[in-house]
Amino acid sequence: MDSLLSIFAANSSLNTANSTQFVHDTQAFLLLLSHIEEIGWSSIHLSTSSSSNGSILTLHHTYIDLGDRSHDLYIDIPQRWPNERPRCRTNLPVDFIVETWCPKTSRLIEILSNFHSTIDSLQTFWAQLNELERDAIVLDEKPISYSSTTRRLKINDNVHVQIQLDPYNPSAFPSLIFHGPSMLIRSFDEHLEENRHHWNEAHSNIILNLEHVLDITFPTNLFFKSKSQTVDEQQQECSICYESTVDQQNSSIIYCETINCYKQYHEKCWTSWLRKKVPQRNTCNVLDIVVDERINTTTASGPCLFCKKNIIVN
Repeated sequence: MDSLLSIFAANSSLNTANSTQFVHDTQAFLLLLSHIEEIGWSSIHLSTSSSSNGSILTLHHTYIDLGDRSHDLYIDIPQRWPNERPRCRTNLPVDFIVETWCPKTSRLIEILSNFHSTIDSLQTFWAQLNELERDAIVLDEKPISYSSTTRRLKINDNVHVQIQLDPYNPSAFPSLIFHGPSMLIRSFDEHLEENRHHWNEAHSNIILNLEHVLDITFPTNLFFKSKSQTVDEQQQECSICYESTVDQQNSSIIYCETINCYKQYHEKCWTSWLRKKVPQRNTCNVLDIVVDERINTTTASGPCLFCKKNIIVN
């Protein structure tokens, strides 16, 4: 309570001769105090807010859900409290805002109750994502935020799929984006187009649904360990710098289209490697490298470092 009083004193007009403002600040303080006592002091933490966001105080509340996941809610109390509605900040996959606020009847404890209800309604969504991480090889960097609605699943050493679930209906047909050499992902797109009507929302396991639609079998994360995750990520790496290509956009990754090769390269690594090799091509043991005279604005070509077949970069 002392911290609450000091925050209000620092932001009020107690040192002015404006008696009306003094009364308003006192009433606002007492009202907020009653709201916090209704919630319970043990359920929140108080902190000052930066003046840039127009708030004088932030209430921090933590809720542990049925899956033992910890969720934080930050309620910013505006300077014109209680006439102005509080603002909420969370880390959820859905929007959480105070839609209606009445200065005389609305209570902060209602915001906490709605926060708990929203989290409880998302249990199936997070459970589905947990199943993906258990039954497939997820390539996303850990830890993954609870606000994330997507996962990148390994299909094979050359292709992975980004799957996005609807938090409100996680069993519905998800959004799918395939990443890999164009000649490989084309077949997955075709299977998806032909078989998407086979998707069964009543089926609780997304992996089995995907395997049925795409006519594939996902590699299994047998041990469900971060160590095995790291090994599988190494198979989707740039063949020059050896860093992961998973988090890159498809347009910035270059693939060797040769069957049984399909090595991957970061575009920057590839063009940089070409430029370094061109002056030495008379003594280069790899293969002759052909670079367009307008490499900076058009195309470049050169051999794959592994299969030696030519790759053309637009």
